[in-house]
Amino acid sequence: MDMKSVIELVNTNRGNGMKESLNRMHHLLDKIGNPEKALSFVHIAGTNGKGSTASFISEILVQANIKTGVFTSPHLEIINERIRVDGALITDEDFIKTTEQVAVVVDGVEQECGERLYSFEILAAVALLYFHQQECDLVVLEAGIGGRLDATNTIATPEVAIVTSIGMDHTRVLGDTLEKIASEKAGIIKEHGDVVLPHFSPSIDEIFKEVAEIKKALIHSVLEKDVKELSVTEDGSTFSYKQFAALKVKMVGKHQVNNALLAIEAALILKNKGYKITDKNISQGIEATYWPGRMEKIQANPTIFIDGAHNPEGVKVLRESIETLFPNKRLTIIVGMMKDKDYMQMIEDIIPFTKKVYTVSPDPYRGFPSRVVAKQLQEKGIEADSFDSTKEVVEFLKKQKESNEIFIVFGSLYLIGDIKKQW
Repeated sequence: MDMKSVIELVNTNRGNGMKESLNRMHHLLDKIGNPEKALSFVHIAGTNGKGSTASFISEILVQANIKTGVFTSPHLEIINERIRVDGALITDEDFIKTTEQVAVVVDGVEQECGERLYSFEILAAVALLYFHQQECDLVVLEAGIGGRLDATNTIATPEVAIVTSIGMDHTRVLGDTLEKIASEKAGIIKEHGDVVLPHFSPSIDEIFKEVAEIKKALIHSVLEKDVKELSVTEDGSTFSYKQFAALKVKMVGKHQVNNALLAIEAALILKNKGYKITDKNISQGIEATYWPGRMEKIQANPTIFIDGAHNPEGVKVLRESIETLFPNKRLTIIVGMMKDKDYMQMIEDIIPFTKKVYTVSPDPYRGFPSRVVAKQLQEKGIEADSFDSTKEVVEFLKKQKESNEIFIVFGSLYLIGDIKKQW
């Protein structure tokens, strides 16, 4: 195999749309020797914030000299980003070698199950096998979609589970209400496990409480009232929480403070379970964490942010960040989303803070029609224009050196990845 054939196997559309159980994934793991049974996990689910929270907790573990594997998705620039050990991306050589060990059993599993494996299932198996071969002490495992039937949910009870947020996304798979989506996310709660949660809403909180009671699991709630001295700027945030004073977060936005809190609580649980994690490790890990493409400032003059807000909850968070960071200012936004999203509603949610909107399609096949969207905005009385490519976006932004405007590029992570590649 080469990297092209690896990507064709683990990052293309395959599978027959049937996802009624985890039997297929369990069968695949059986065939490669059940590497997951030799590993310990921090399991993370949620609509948004999974990647940032995974980054926070993994950085804390690295600071504590705990050999840490991390599995996340999607990637921004190269697929190797999805599999890391102690912050280092899996090399092409190791990616190829490990994928070959999984690929040889794929046909047999599919014939025995009578179903096609999804690429994400194969990729998850590759990651688990790699982490086992690397003898990781802990693996931070991010669910792909949902939780209950996600390929990552084939693990036994993790050391700690985290649910970051509940929002309306992937509704065709997870359900058309927040309560249905929450039930799917709650599927990562295992027997006698520990789960870290923020406060959601009474109805959502009750769902997690009921599942935890059935599973005899313990909920650890993160409460915003425990946060003191919070300061949020366009260069990061500072806050105090419990025994931690003046913690610093590089990533921008109050939501990143909330993600950091989830990681802190998870680290304290791991510490109580015997992992050698100090308060200093936690403080240093929080301060060192960086997760690209999430309200990331890529230039200061003029101010340019890129943000992977591509669903209603993500756009709500982006709007809150704009209100906090740039009160009474009108911004120029550049947006690109997939055509299966309710993109017009999300754009309209940001309109009150904008002076002009530019559109660009993040993908020639699955992206929204940028010119059509721009025209629709113009018909609503909104100043709008379109770009034909992300290359044009980058060229436009590079020419704004004398501008005092604030630019925010947001939408699909494919768009944000392309912008970063070309920047």
